[in-house]
Amino acid sequence: MGFLYTPLPLWVAVGGWIATALLLALALWKNPFKRLQDATLQHVWLAIIVAVSVLWASNAWLDDGTVMHLLGATLVVTLFDWALALVAMAAVTGLAAVVFDAPWQGIALTFIIYGALPVGISALLQRACIAWLPRNLFMFIFGQGFVSPAIAVALTAGAAVGTHIAISGGSMTVVPVGYAFSVFLLATGEAWFTGMSTALIAVYRPAWVTTYDVRRYRLGGPRI
Repeated sequence: MGFLYTPLPLWVAVGGWIATALLLALALWKNPFKRLQDATLQHVWLAIIVAVSVLWASNAWLDDGTVMHLLGATLVVTLFDWALALVAMAAVTGLAAVVFDAPWQGIALTFIIYGALPVGISALLQRACIAWLPRNLFMFIFGQGFVSPAIAVALTAGAAVGTHIAISGGSMTVVPVGYAFSVFLLATGEAWFTGMSTALIAVYRPAWVTTYDVRRYRLGGPRI
């Protein structure tokens, strides 16, 4: 999955690990674990890491190494914000590498493209939704639950295939036939998965969503 089995130049592999270390240092500097003071939220965070790891394991390979699978990053950002989501996606990547017995070279690049990038995109879209969309539950679910994950997946898929092209010296032969249609299907699936999960959690377990004030979206009561 990702770039776990892709032959990479040494400078790309090492550069990926340096970038990963910097991103995780930035996330930890924000002290993200303060959001997990409640034991229930700790269990939710650990459970979603396992759930996203299962999503990553259910993948489809397209021709020469390009891989497609649901990301789950937007849902993690919606629940726990970007810093804790970065740590979670790093854990997901690590679990995937262990399960698939992957060499060290491609682990960091996989995290950057399939973990950190969608987290960053989702966080930016989350800020845009908060700033520009009406303050009601429907718009929250529509914007952050359906639209944001579809955009995040589409941009991540573009970055992934662009990276494959760059690694292959600019050859377009690494782009699978029907890649755009596959990305469309993946984005649709991601939007429905994240949107339905966001709707159910926001209505029935609003205390699990630590990125908004329940009073802002009128979710009916204080946090537990």
